[in-house]
Amino acid sequence: MNDLPTDLVDLAKDVLAHAKGQEKRIVTAESCTGGLLGACLTAHAGSSQVVDCGFITYSNESKSQLLGVPRDAVADHGAVSDIVASAMAEGALAQTTADMAVSITGIAGPGGGTKEKPVGLVYMALARTNTDAVVKRYVFAGTRSDIRRAAVGAALELLLSSLKENDEET
Repeated sequence: MNDLPTDLVDLAKDVLAHAKGQEKRIVTAESCTGGLLGACLTAHAGSSQVVDCGFITYSNESKSQLLGVPRDAVADHGAVSDIVASAMAEGALAQTTADMAVSITGIAGPGGGTKEKPVGLVYMALARTNTDAVVKRYVFAGTRSDIRRAAVGAALELLLSSLKENDEET
């Protein structure tokens, strides 16, 4: 845990506590964050009661092969898009017995950005069984590391918010 950002590890602990209390299992599908989200979630003892698995689908081909992201969605909209983020989360959910999935796809930089899709652009999606995925769009600033950390923080907040909403409904 010493090399992981403390704030993210603490936030992950809150996500795990809420998910455990609801007996929910989580799967992650990461691209630009390269497993950082999964690392933060599994930094805690007992996380196996909540975390089902994680996919690191950095290449477009792996997004299609492992998560079932339609190749035409990537070709038509790009890997960094709301359509692909949604398909990643829904695909991760479909490949596992988890109750909820979160996906992250973006441009962490320092290169690779365009005017339409700048460095720092990140899409993430949260999918739950029997519901449509919720997609969020962000443009984070900073270095590659800053962008990756911000994306993981936003994904953890998205998970936590969804779990808290579920707490209020029950």
